[in-house]
Amino acid sequence: MDKKFISDFKVNEKIDSFFILRKKNLKLTKYDKPYLELSLQDKTGQLEGRLWDDADKFNAAAETGDVVRVKGVVDKYRETKQLKVDLLSKADERAFQHEDMVRVAEGKDQIYEKIVSGLGGIKNKWIKTLADKFIDDTLFMEKLMNGIGGKSWHNAYIGGLAEHTYEVMCIVDKMCDLYPDADRDIAIFGAFIHDVGKVFELDEKKMEYTIEGGLVGHIVIGHRLLTEKIKEIENFPNELSLRLEHIILSHHGEYEQQSPVLPKTLEATIVYQTDELVSQANAIKEIQLSQSEEGKVWSDYVFIKNRKYYVKDAREEGWIGDDSEKADNKKKDPGDDLFGG
Repeated sequence: MDKKFISDFKVNEKIDSFFILRKKNLKLTKYDKPYLELSLQDKTGQLEGRLWDDADKFNAAAETGDVVRVKGVVDKYRETKQLKVDLLSKADERAFQHEDMVRVAEGKDQIYEKIVSGLGGIKNKWIKTLADKFIDDTLFMEKLMNGIGGKSWHNAYIGGLAEHTYEVMCIVDKMCDLYPDADRDIAIFGAFIHDVGKVFELDEKKMEYTIEGGLVGHIVIGHRLLTEKIKEIENFPNELSLRLEHIILSHHGEYEQQSPVLPKTLEATIVYQTDELVSQANAIKEIQLSQSEEGKVWSDYVFIKNRKYYVKDAREEGWIGDDSEKADNKKKDPGDDLFGG
């Protein structure tokens, strides 16, 4: 069976294809009839779906994170495409290609090289030795490069964790130019390690939390990974260890965001604010890419942020010129002038 991708769906089109089941909720209509609220994903995007008949039976057919075969018809609800699902079943592993299900970050190999190059510029001998401990850990680096940056909000694709890590490192490096009182080595390494716990928090194939991730979380996991590496280095300075641990423990910034402590050093503050900036910018970029359909001005309501986002293509307003001007405005690769990329 040929894979039909979400980005190619047309209204009223019949669909018979494979997707990751990202979400399912068994709900009741106002007449107390059960129905399934679904979220489906492939490498080109996500789509909401509704299954109205035999909801109880199909609810038991698959769990979130499973790849499912879905039959249905593309519908439109409140100006947004939606899939009216007729049949849903857990897919046989031999029936689909996993690479069709999950998007992969562009230039993943180049991102790896740039991260290693950035860590290679560290001058502090203790931090350099610690960085090498991570780089030499083949299993860890493989999981970092294939990890997802989040379950749904930002960088939620293969290689997204490394992409996010690299972008935070890039901006932190620039921030240290602006604030020379910051210890660049601590800040750069802190940017590298701030989300390392996600390598074991999230399952990149199912796009779901692991048991460890769900019970413990990436901040605790990351802190453990860091301290285990530090213990391998004889006489590692205690205060330096604490300053690095503090960056992981405080990078969510606020108690309300499950941060065990608040940022209390310049380097931790820079990493926290940069992490926040990069993650929010990536999430909004993804919303624009997935929802900037022709003529659409506002995104669907984003409950996690309590707002809709403006997604209208600026070229429709007449103040963006031809393709050459568009090319001039294209995002610059931060690796062109940072970390020797």
